[in-house]
Amino acid sequence: MMPVQPVPVMATDPNYTGAPMMMPPYMPTNLINTPQNFIYFQDPMTEIAQSSGAIIRQQVELLEAVTGCETQNRYHVFLQTPMGLKYAFKCNERSGGCARCCLSGSTRPLQMVIRHVISFDQIDSDLAKIFINIDKPCTCGCCCLCRPYMDIFLADNNQYVGKVREPCTCCDDDVEIYDASGNFRYLITGDCCQLGLCCGSDVEKLANIRFDILEGGSLVGGMKKLAASSFGEFFTKADSYQVNFPANATPQEKILLIVAGLMIDYQFFENSSNDETPMRGYHHPYY
Repeated sequence: MMPVQPVPVMATDPNYTGAPMMMPPYMPTNLINTPQNFIYFQDPMTEIAQSSGAIIRQQVELLEAVTGCETQNRYHVFLQTPMGLKYAFKCNERSGGCARCCLSGSTRPLQMVIRHVISFDQIDSDLAKIFINIDKPCTCGCCCLCRPYMDIFLADNNQYVGKVREPCTCCDDDVEIYDASGNFRYLITGDCCQLGLCCGSDVEKLANIRFDILEGGSLVGGMKKLAASSFGEFFTKADSYQVNFPANATPQEKILLIVAGLMIDYQFFENSSNDETPMRGYHHPYY
């Protein structure tokens, strides 16, 4: 289907030559409620294939903020394309109340469905067709045993897309990405000297936190946990992430990188104490 509505082109890098495109660091909250800012396609793979990056924005949960009880997470995914920044997917966690109350975000079992939105009416409903199913089993995260991971499947035919896994490291908080054949594709890692990590949860919301996407030891892309852009984000666990895809990434690998952003949120920023451990990293040229 052809696009049904025009979309203004967001800020892009005029010197872009094929490297991951730098996207706007701030996503206005009211953009979610402005249908004229979106453009829709029937085929999710088409949208992903033409995208150079994504913004993952976690929805602020008022019930969680008021009661202190952990609720099921929800996320909105925007893709950066040559035509601008477009709303594409909504992600909904499915988990039990006991697991959310008794286990940290890094260890609790959950399933997540990613729906492809093709009309504005589908943003606040469950009418959108399920595109991706994610399974995150219960893990203890103890040393090298039972490391946390997410398995990713296409909903239409249950085709396996790959795995996102937190490896066992001495002092680093890394995330590994494996394709459907079990081949190691990317390592995502950050720098422990960043303000948002070395100073604890009190300042974690005040600064961007950078992550590197490495392929074979070479820097090919980047991910960034964005500083809080609203009071809702500042006073809750809701976070936003920006992903710059590697230039040669396939649509399947871009899906895995989006899921890696979700994995990073659960593993490092969803625990009630927000006790992040130091992470190894490199100075990022894209930011």
